[in-house]
Amino acid sequence: MGWVSLLPEVALRGLRRLILKMGRGMDPQKMMVQSRRRALAMIEFASQHSVAYRALLREHGLDERPVSRSLVWQNLPVLTKDNTFGRFGWRELAREVPPQALADVLTSSGRGGRSFGFRLTVRDQHEEGWFDIDLGLQDVFDVDSNTTLLVNCLPMGVVFRSRAVATANVSVREDMACSILRDVGPRFQQTLLCTDPLFIRTLLDEADAAGVDWRALHTSVIIGEEMLVESQRDYIAARMGINLDARDNARLIGSSFGVGELGLNLLFETRETIRIRRAAFRQQSMASILGRNDASEAMPSLFCYNPLRSYIEILNPGPDGYGEMCVTMLDKQAVITLPRYTTGDMARLLTAQEVAGLSLTAQTAPPWLPMIAVRGRIKDRPIGVPSVEAVKECLYNDHAMADQLTGAFKILREVDGCVRVVFQARNQAAAGSGEVCLGLQSQLRAHWPGEVLVEVMSPQAFPWRPLLDHERKFAYLDASVM
Repeated sequence: MGWVSLLPEVALRGLRRLILKMGRGMDPQKMMVQSRRRALAMIEFASQHSVAYRALLREHGLDERPVSRSLVWQNLPVLTKDNTFGRFGWRELAREVPPQALADVLTSSGRGGRSFGFRLTVRDQHEEGWFDIDLGLQDVFDVDSNTTLLVNCLPMGVVFRSRAVATANVSVREDMACSILRDVGPRFQQTLLCTDPLFIRTLLDEADAAGVDWRALHTSVIIGEEMLVESQRDYIAARMGINLDARDNARLIGSSFGVGELGLNLLFETRETIRIRRAAFRQQSMASILGRNDASEAMPSLFCYNPLRSYIEILNPGPDGYGEMCVTMLDKQAVITLPRYTTGDMARLLTAQEVAGLSLTAQTAPPWLPMIAVRGRIKDRPIGVPSVEAVKECLYNDHAMADQLTGAFKILREVDGCVRVVFQARNQAAAGSGEVCLGLQSQLRAHWPGEVLVEVMSPQAFPWRPLLDHERKFAYLDASVM
């Protein structure tokens, strides 16, 4: 157990305030230089402790025991799930740790097939993992000044530990979550709900039936697992009575991005990044800076990240600066070190000058941490079909129409090359409603230049999603478009 775990609550609150104050006062450029220096040190660390990484270095014609000052960063191997977890066992990947020292195992979603990556955490690291979570909660929600209940509805074994808030880890049980919020939530000054873009639809319907009063509970939402499009943020806000554009509103709907084998909350929205993204829908000059030049392209998500926790680079960027996101975690307590690990997402780092200009136009303070724009998974953006995020934008543009759908859809390519998008309706009546189908067709044709067919199926007839399965990430693209 480290010294942080021994501190009383009063001291922890003071420590959080001090760290956040120091962080906001740091020179951003010095922070980035330190991030790069620590990333180089992680190469040495990985080569010392990972048999697998030494093998990859050899295959790239590099010294098995490199010295950071002589490294050429671009020559280092780029890691993927296939050339690490798909090739090596955990004994080859991990540093020497006795089994009794391990406290936690977190896997990736397995979305890519039967191949899973995983993250092993030793006990000391696990016992103090709550501190980073609490630091982020304090930064965004001021949990040290407001008693807070956090209800975690993320699937696949993702749980939170905290010493700043009360946590309820209920996974994808909407009835349990709503019961806790309704009966226990009023004891707290604010409540936080962590969930994903599909399950929140089920949760909102259950909350209506259970009599959950989101306004009285001062509920904010953190969305994970998938990219959150702006039209769905608007939809959720309307259902929960949140005024997203009121500057004095403490409630928010934010998004968080994690990678199972690297860590949770690697990227995260802040109040400032949300304001910038929303302003970009109204200002074409801002949208152009972010790479959105026509209506067929969804607005990228805008996140901050902590460069003292992770070093982020963009591989093979195109003319617009977007390429594959590559992450090096900077934690020497890591059991499995994965330098230059690709996430499969298309992203672009924003310069300090771009952030300053965007913030000025959006009339908000610039975030104190660096910003990154993320378009989504590269595999979700094949040529010749609308992106998953673009279809989501269309789905939620009309709230009355969105009420008739579950949020699940499948993008297919017909043998003649035509694109077909099949949506899952909430019930048989919605599936048979020509108005819903025509509305979706109109939305998609307004945002996609090619021919697109729309079909709406009942929950039972929709063949790609069991009715009650929220434990797996949903694959929106059919194999015919890959």
